[in-house]
Amino acid sequence: MSTAPTRRLILIRHAKAEQPAPGQADADRALTQRGLLDAELGGHELARIAVPDVVFCSPARRTRQTWRAVLDGVNSELRGGENPAEVHPEVHYVHALYEASTFDIVETVRKAPEGAAVVVVVGHEPIMSEATAALSGAGSDPDAVQHVKSGFPTGGIAVLAVERGWAGFAPGDGRLEKFVVPRAQGGGSIG
Repeated sequence: MSTAPTRRLILIRHAKAEQPAPGQADADRALTQRGLLDAELGGHELARIAVPDVVFCSPARRTRQTWRAVLDGVNSELRGGENPAEVHPEVHYVHALYEASTFDIVETVRKAPEGAAVVVVVGHEPIMSEATAALSGAGSDPDAVQHVKSGFPTGGIAVLAVERGWAGFAPGDGRLEKFVVPRAQGGGSIG
């Protein structure tokens, strides 16, 4: 009997965004300069953990900017390594992720190609903390779980190991291995 390779599900909350201007739609809010820096730093961290194959991203401006900055950080980290490279993962902008539920995230992840080893979801609070808690099952790092339950800071990155195929993915199927809060002015990793 062969064991399926471990996959990774990465949940990322958008980085720090500007306050809305009068009359500005919430979906049009941009990242602050700090948010852009933190997201790029998160990409450096992510490249050391797992390199994305497929990305599902809320279509809001701040999530799209977060993903682009994370990807810049991933590629910057990869170019600086022993075997310089760049990645260009498949990216899908999913409207259901703008005001998502855990169900929406699970349904979105189930659409990932079975060959994808690392799937990224970029979204918003409060669902990122709720979904991470719901998806984290047996063997999860207790400190990381507790941190997520107390809130998912802007730019936070949850790393879950997944042993089953994406098509059958369900709540409790992930093992929360790490929670990273990248900050240009100091941050850290839990787990």
